[in-house]
Amino acid sequence: MTVTLAHAGHVFLNFANQTYQWVHVNRFELPEKNVPDDVLVAALIGHEWFGDNYATGPEPGGDPERHGPYWRDRITPDCYDRIDAETAEQCLRSWAGQFAAVPAHLRPELQREVYQPLPVADRVYRLRDLGSAAFHDWGGVHNEFHEFLLIDRVNRTLTQIVAADD
Repeated sequence: MTVTLAHAGHVFLNFANQTYQWVHVNRFELPEKNVPDDVLVAALIGHEWFGDNYATGPEPGGDPERHGPYWRDRITPDCYDRIDAETAEQCLRSWAGQFAAVPAHLRPELQREVYQPLPVADRVYRLRDLGSAAFHDWGGVHNEFHEFLLIDRVNRTLTQIVAADD
């Protein structure tokens, strides 16, 4: 089964508080037919916006060979583990506040773009740490790299949340 995801927009949230932390959110429209999760994840991995090293510039999708710290061809749907929304939120909140308080001006955006979509998603997946063997040629540039996929069938969205610091 082949599926195409329509990119529905993205948001970049820069903490700008000397922690070098940021969050990038991509949203995609789900097809109208009911598609298995692994097929949706494969469609995301194949999407042009997935090719992003998150380090060399502001253009999402500008690196067709890399994704975050990893070679893109090392990432498959099996690399994503299903987790509950509460665990994902705890991870993101802990990461966000680990070096300094989250800037006050950023809190409403984080709430709206990152935390609120979590509990309404039907499924939440987390990209597991693929290890240094999957790193691309300069893949250790991010101190931490967290990626979550939220599949929301009611609102027909797949949301990709990447939180990192470099």
